[in-house]
Formats: sequence, C-alpha cells, structure tokens
Amino acid sequence: MWRISCRGKMTKQIIKQKEWEKEGERRFGKKRRNWRFVCPNCNLIQSGQDFLDEGFKAEDVIDVIGFSCIGRWVKRKGCDWSLGGLLKIHDLEIELEDGNKRPIFEFDKLENTK
Repeated sequence: MWRISCRGKMTKQIIKQKEWEKEGERRFGKKRRNWRFVCPNCNLIQSGQDFLDEGFKAEDVIDVIGFSCIGRWVKRKGCDWSLGGLLKIHDLEIELEDGNKRPIFEFDKLENTK
C-alpha cells in the first residue's frame, strides 16, 4: 500500500522483519511453505509449497518466494516478474535485522482457517 509523505511523495510501506514474521504466522501458521504471496505484476497467489511442488529444493525456495513470481521458472504459471529489476512496482519492504531493506510481495489477503 502506498503512503503519502508530508511532502506529497509516494512512499512504500516498511515493516520490521519480526513484525512481518508474526503477521505471516498469524495469517498462515508457522510452516512458511504455507505462507501465500501475491505477485504485484500478474496477481498470482503463490506459496512456498507451490515451488516445492514444482521440484524446487527448500533452500532455493527461501531465496525466491515473495521476491520472484513462480512463472519466472514455471512457464505455465504466473509471469516472470522479479523485484530485483529496474521497475519498482512493489508496495512493501521488510527492514531486516541488520537494517537493510528487502522488497517483498504482499501477503494474500485471505487467511488460513485454523
């Protein structure tokens, strides 16, 4: 979601890593493979489990989930968007514990029913 600063410039929402992790657990549970994200380009909802189902190794999923659309590697799904490119269409960034910021797809609005 975009925020308007006091000078009228558009800014991205920034959330601390711990808060983001708590929100992910609240919405989808402790198993991160079940956390669902929405690609800001094609709106495909995807989870870590989707990547695992396509044959990705768990250690590789950690690097791409919420950062690159699954369609970047699986041609019949989504698109080839990644947040590492020139165009910055994402609305959310995580402030990591070391102070660096990482762009991330937003969580799916629908939460798991527990």
